Amino acid sequence: METPIDGRSTSEVPGERVIDKPELPQQGLYTDATVHTEVVEGSVQLKRGLADDFEIFCDEGARIGGEARYPTPMAYMAMGVGF
Repeated sequence: METPIDGRSTSEVPGERVIDKPELPQQGLYTDATVHTEVVEGSVQLKRGLADDFEIFCDEGARIGGEARYPTPMAYMAMGVGF
């Protein structure tokens, strides 16, 4: 069997995705992502996440020690399902 192709580099047309085409490549697709997460030093619940060139923060509500400055981790998970 042929090696799967990179799902991110299959089109030169901006916005076009191979997964949206009626027939997927016979050998299949793969994608990968590397992310890093950390607790922000000096905070109780503030976390920072890095994915590629993007940086996001999440926090918790005051009732569990956060400052509610950013969405909660569960809010990010729910948004991810919607995306």
